[in-house]
Amino acid sequence: MKNDKNIKYEESKDKLSIINECKYKSLFVSSRDAVMTLEPPSWKFTSGNPATIKMFKAKDEAEFLSYEPWKLSPLLQPDGCRSEEKAKEMIKIAIKNGSNIFEWVHKRLNGEEFPSEVFLSKIELNGNSFLHALVRDITERKELIKKAKEYTEELETKVTKRTKELSSKIKELESINKTMVGRELKMVELKKEIEKLKQNSNGNNKNGNGNHKI
Repeated sequence: MKNDKNIKYEESKDKLSIINECKYKSLFVSSRDAVMTLEPPSWKFTSGNPATIKMFKAKDEAEFLSYEPWKLSPLLQPDGCRSEEKAKEMIKIAIKNGSNIFEWVHKRLNGEEFPSEVFLSKIELNGNSFLHALVRDITERKELIKKAKEYTEELETKVTKRTKELSSKIKELESINKTMVGRELKMVELKKEIEKLKQNSNGNNKNGNGNHKI
């Protein structure tokens, strides 16, 4: 028979477990993020909060739970892996390591695909193990990244184009400068030739005047 201490301990433990369970359910229902649970051995969904129902455009929780996790994904993920095989692999990692965070392409019940961030956590409650999944739609984040990338590429294109234009202009100016320098050098040479001609002309005139006097 259990003594009074053991009985009180068990009662306290049960009460604490009930309190924790109530807190979890409260957070589960009120969370803005899509929260769901998966249980072994099939690892099918066993619950989904209101945000989950809204995210996947299900009529209610019952309709959402009728789908296996990989059925709410396209056939293939962006890396070319089959969604079913990769989903099971992600679950194994979460069970082994206690958690797993990764990006995933999901599919709503209306067929619309969307990028998401998934955080799987292994939970122990009342002696049972299951997975707690938090899913966030990161469509806006992806669009911002895409726009930033496009803007960066556009700037790089403009910079490259402008650099080529400046390079071409510099070459043109260098060519003009060489031409101008060449002309100046020719003008200097021409001036020297003119000076020589003047000197020769003056010398001939002097010699001519001297011969007349004789």
